[in-house]
Amino acid sequence: MWWMIGASVLSCLAILFLFGRRNERAVRRDWQLLLSPRGDKVYRTIEGRVESEMALANLTYDEAFAVREIGSVDEAKHLLDVGYRVIERFSPNMLHLLATMAKFSRMVSAMAPVTPLRPRDFRLTELASLAYLNGLIHRFLVSTAERFRLRVYILGQSFGLATRALLRSTQRIVGGEPEAEREWDQVDAVRQDFDTLTRDSLDTLRVLLTSLAAERRDEVLGQLED
Repeated sequence: MWWMIGASVLSCLAILFLFGRRNERAVRRDWQLLLSPRGDKVYRTIEGRVESEMALANLTYDEAFAVREIGSVDEAKHLLDVGYRVIERFSPNMLHLLATMAKFSRMVSAMAPVTPLRPRDFRLTELASLAYLNGLIHRFLVSTAERFRLRVYILGQSFGLATRALLRSTQRIVGGEPEAEREWDQVDAVRQDFDTLTRDSLDTLRVLLTSLAAERRDEVLGQLED
């Protein structure tokens, strides 16, 4: 008898969970329709700037891996160092953007819903762990604004971790340490995670711009471009 009750309870919970997920997706679709032309323009401007910086970093790393394959180790090390310097400039810009997003999120009374980061999208264990933490805390927060700021916070911490990991690997390779060969795989993993973090940050920006547009707060949008 008890097992039947337990099975019934679990079935109800599963149905409620699936129903809630379906409703949440529908709500997100409704919010996405609210992005204003001004908000879309701001988004496209920031997206173009961010993607250009990441494209430069990826081009440099691709070249570093390519020349390493043909045996030009010194040139590969030089390009690796150049790639890190691009990321070194890029990461603070993303942290500034995230901080601005967190500040502006307090200007809206109704924030569009966000989803937690997905652990399977990350190759670094530390970043996957932060994504798991994001998902866990996300379920205990009530308001969409709190969930938004949690996502922004986790993204900021992740950029910091990824930058430090990239620095360590770059220094070991350039310095010719014994484990340097293994560090090339780490560099490749980190730069892929930077791509993921950048995409997730832009998705979060779109949520904020949509929320500002819904409350007709277009007058503050220009500040995001600075």
